[in-house]
Amino acid sequence: MSGLTRQGAVFKGVSHSLLDQALLSASNFLLGLVFIKFATKHEYYVYSQLIGYFALTLALQGALINTTALTILPQRDGEHRQRTTSVYFGLQIALSSVLALLGGLAIWIFPDAIAMDAVGWAFPMATGTMILSVWLREFVRNVQYINLRPDLCLQLDIAYVTVLAASVGTLIMTGNVRADLVLLAISGSGILTALPWVRASGLAAHFGWDAWRQLLIEVWPLAKWALPASVVAWAFGNGYLLIGAQVVGPAVTAEVVAAKLFMAPLGMLFLSWANVFRPKVSRAIAKGEVRDITRLTNWSIAGVFGIASLYVMVLLVAYPHLESYVLGEKYRGLRIDILWWALFFCASGVSGISNGVLLGGGHFKHSFYASVVSSVVSIPVMYALGLLFAKNGLMFGVVLGEATYAVVLFYCMRRILRSKVNHVTKGA
Repeated sequence: MSGLTRQGAVFKGVSHSLLDQALLSASNFLLGLVFIKFATKHEYYVYSQLIGYFALTLALQGALINTTALTILPQRDGEHRQRTTSVYFGLQIALSSVLALLGGLAIWIFPDAIAMDAVGWAFPMATGTMILSVWLREFVRNVQYINLRPDLCLQLDIAYVTVLAASVGTLIMTGNVRADLVLLAISGSGILTALPWVRASGLAAHFGWDAWRQLLIEVWPLAKWALPASVVAWAFGNGYLLIGAQVVGPAVTAEVVAAKLFMAPLGMLFLSWANVFRPKVSRAIAKGEVRDITRLTNWSIAGVFGIASLYVMVLLVAYPHLESYVLGEKYRGLRIDILWWALFFCASGVSGISNGVLLGGGHFKHSFYASVVSSVVSIPVMYALGLLFAKNGLMFGVVLGEATYAVVLFYCMRRILRSKVNHVTKGA
């Protein structure tokens, strides 16, 4: 394949990924606006809290299933790749089913975890079906990115967002915008639209203890670092929800969540690139193309800061209009909160690129070390400064944690790439 053809293929892949993430980001943004406009702050807090719990289960899926698959499957071909994918699929269905059951029971037994005195049947059911839905969707999407088919992810998510919009629209028209019903709408839309794509993609789950055991033996050298790293990273990435409820209260925490909503396009842009970047890095490392990885990484990090700076300037100019026409009276005065999240997403962009290189090369333990250091720094600061300085103290701890994570990962990535370049040079 010529250089021009390769560049065209990469651009096409990025454009599909960008459109896909834009679509998902827009749907998440609009869901947030639905809560801002049609629900109480407490309902928005409960919804955000449960989304944080689902993110924890996705961290487990990422560590055991998706992240290791992104490292292993791109280096395999043909029947070998298909067989391994089937084993992955069966294992993830079994794990998500267990977590769905445990999650539903946990919400029913411990409703105070979401600042409620008691819950009915809807919350446990919403929790269980949401876990099944997000695991299924993320696995199907992950396989398409591994196969370098972001266009199929885009088609899947167009169908998902269409069904979701109809479902949530019905809730708005009937005046039933509640956290449990919105979660049921999300999970139902996810399962309904993902199942046809499972069949169309030729995915067949393999259920068997022996096959699962062999796969776990193979991935465990990677997953043993990715699993605790994901859990710890989740703790400092979502800890502000739990700590915020304790130090500033659910209503103020809802304001922090609302401010984050307006920085979601940055996360969308960075994730869209990461979806294409990570499989390319894995393949390039397998081929020994270290200098290309270094060049691509440098340009990617420069792009993070350039895009973030431009976006924040535009957002600050537009903020008075957003406050008047979007946020309304309940959520006024979020400019400083939005700037805190801008700093967070800059650091997140750098950490995502650095971590993509490390995980693509199988260096999972560095991600674990970075997440531990970040949590040790972030969580106590969030709590202590949150008590002293309310939202600003809480957000300082959040940004400090992500910045620490980015610095440690960047240092590890540069050191490993430098050693690989030196090795290639000596070999030549």
